[in-house]
Amino acid sequence: MAGTYDASKGNPNRIGTFSLIRNTAKLEEKHPDMVHPDSVDDNGIVKMNKAGKPFKKNFTIKMNGVEVWCEASAYFQKDKSLKISINKTSSGSAAAPGAAPKAAPSGDAWDQQF
Repeated sequence: MAGTYDASKGNPNRIGTFSLIRNTAKLEEKHPDMVHPDSVDDNGIVKMNKAGKPFKKNFTIKMNGVEVWCEASAYFQKDKSLKISINKTSSGSAAAPGAAPKAAPSGDAWDQQF
């Protein structure tokens, strides 16, 4: 099916993928040329924030065991190259630093096979 990604056939070293579109709201040189597309719900309706602006389709990257939300933008350079910036937009919740992971509960099916 077109547009469906099968992770089993992808590059095992891939960290993530994202899409960028031309920034139609670019008014000044300092604004990015390419931005994330607007996020839509299952019905195709654009998701809006409290200020009435559309949410962007951003992505997560796992850093030190924590999923961090990121946003990318791109700028065309004078030499016609493309500079992509990836910025952290928020950090996920993590266990307290130095906290040991909890052991699996005893007596489950895995333990009973031994």
